[in-house]
Formats: sequence, structure tokens, C-alpha cells
Amino acid sequence: MFYKPFIYIFLFIFTAPLYAEVYKCDDEGTIHYSTTPCNNLLIDLELGDESIADELVQEERFFAPTYPGWANGWQKTKDLKLERFFEIEYEPIKPDEADKLTHINKQKLTNLPQSMSVQRFAVSVEDIIESICANAIIYQPSSPSWVPEKVFYGQYACSYRRDTKQGELGYYKIMRGENSIYMMAVIWAVTPFTITAGEPLTILEDKLQKQKISIAKKYLQEDVKLCRAGTCL
Repeated sequence: MFYKPFIYIFLFIFTAPLYAEVYKCDDEGTIHYSTTPCNNLLIDLELGDESIADELVQEERFFAPTYPGWANGWQKTKDLKLERFFEIEYEPIKPDEADKLTHINKQKLTNLPQSMSVQRFAVSVEDIIESICANAIIYQPSSPSWVPEKVFYGQYACSYRRDTKQGELGYYKIMRGENSIYMMAVIWAVTPFTITAGEPLTILEDKLQKQKISIAKKYLQEDVKLCRAGTCL
């Protein structure tokens, strides 16, 4: 899972004043300036069974229905909100044995310069994965040809995490908003495995893991959306 070292590295990288943007805010007729988004620019980070049909709101909204891979639904286990970094984490309710070490991680980083593309952000994510795993394979999974430049999909297989002493598989989606970057990741632990150069990764061929990857892929590609003014990524 993306544990505390993952979060702290993100905070170190992305809460420093890169090229801080200044917002002109109208608070009930009183104009003031701020380095953080005005209230009408902030998104509601609550996840729920919302419909994006005919969604025409002007502010950015992050839509993510309850994860279909968990029979009993999900529960919030973390809700971190700092000035420029938001993180919400969910785990399954009464998970069966296969889902005991599974969770959903949702992040929003604000006030990022336009030069911070999803591709550039993905490199930072990859660096973090490599730093916490004894060995890892990180790659872009197959995705529809129409995926816009503001969206990036990533998948990884971590042979052994130094902190949890477990292997790990993850599938994530990164989206570039107006002034922020959003990431949603589905992550689960597996028995530690070996990665050998030039040899196929057999864990990805395991029937259960293929099923979990398929559910995560469909969820991120079809259900998780970032919308603004009727347009969704």
C-alpha cells in the first residue's frame, strides 16, 4: 500500500512553493487574494455513488462510486487535508481473505504549475514506488486509444515492500485539472515474489490476480472521472 513514506515524499515534493499561483476571491462581495484556491474552486473530496450524467457544474469535481470489487462496500480510514495536499483512503468493509490488505488511495495536489503534466507527475510516483520496493516493474497498461493527454494510467508489481514485508500490486490513474493534479490508486498486497530479468511475471497470470486487475482497470477507466462544465476525463 502507499504507506506513510509515500505520503511524506509527496508532501516534501509538492508542498514547497514551486510557482505559487495567486487567486482573486470574492467572499460575499469582499475581494481578497490568496495562494490557495477560493472556496468555489475547491472540490468535495467525499466519494459516493454520484452520477455524472448531465453534470454541468463549472468547478472541478472528482467522481468515484463505491469500488465494485468489494462485496460489502467501503469505509473511510484516512482523511488528510493540508493547505496544498488532500488525501482520502478507503478500505473494504468486512473484507474476505483476498481483500484484507486492499485499499483505495485518492489524492489531490493544488497550486501546481501547468508545466507539471501527468507524465511528469507519473515519474515522481514511479520514483517513490522504486524507493520502497526491493524490486519493482512499473509500466503503462493497455488503455483506450482516445485517452487525452491530461490522463495517465500506471500499473506496477512490487516484489517486496521493505516496510510491510509483503509483495504489492497497484493500478493508478492520474488526471490534470485546471490548477491541480488528482490521483486515484487501487492497491493490494500479495505474497512476496521474485522478479527475474527477461522472464515473465507469473503473478500477473494468477487467476485471482488477473480478476482483481481487471476490476481495478475497469473501475479507473470507466467509473473514476474528473469533470468540469460537462467535460470529463
